[in-house]
Amino acid sequence: MEKTSFSMLSLMCLVVLNEARADIYRCANAQGRVVTSDRPIPECVSRGMKVYSNAGRFKNDVAPPPSAEEKQKNALEAERKKREDFEEQERKKEERYLLAHYQSEADIESARKRAVDSLNEKRGLAKEQLEGLSQLILGLQDELKNSKKTTREFESIRQRADELSTNINNTRNAIAFYEQEIVRTNHDYDETLKRYRTMISRNRR
Repeated sequence: MEKTSFSMLSLMCLVVLNEARADIYRCANAQGRVVTSDRPIPECVSRGMKVYSNAGRFKNDVAPPPSAEEKQKNALEAERKKREDFEEQERKKEERYLLAHYQSEADIESARKRAVDSLNEKRGLAKEQLEGLSQLILGLQDELKNSKKTTREFESIRQRADELSTNINNTRNAIAFYEQEIVRTNHDYDETLKRYRTMISRNRR
């Protein structure tokens, strides 16, 4: 009985050893002839090979390396996937930002009003400043027309007028800037509202 058990164990070990031997590679070469080897076949690297176990069971295919066209296609696909992943991450980041700052469309409109009101206030102050500067420079011009001044006094007034003109131009530029910012801010909040509505609609599905 012990001899029989030992024989069975030996047979099993033999089977395992046979299975552990090198794989068998097989392919058809350029001439159509089937080539077999216990290691990868150099002449078939570009054609692909099939791999079998020592017992003749099919294990897997060894695909040929991709062509230049396939490499380019794979690179484009990888780039597309990378871009989509990035856009998805940015979308999720934006959703987290929107949810953290706004609980409703009314919150967005309130934020818009605060931002636009602040810009309107700054624009109003700039307009008041412009009006004051314009009155000052008109006063200097009248002073030059209706009074006899010495050369030194005349140069002093002219210098003050030049400074006022510079301030007037700067103030006009500031007013134009605030007006552009009001338009931009409204546009930004329009886009924020649009994205918020899209997000809410998506989350309701």
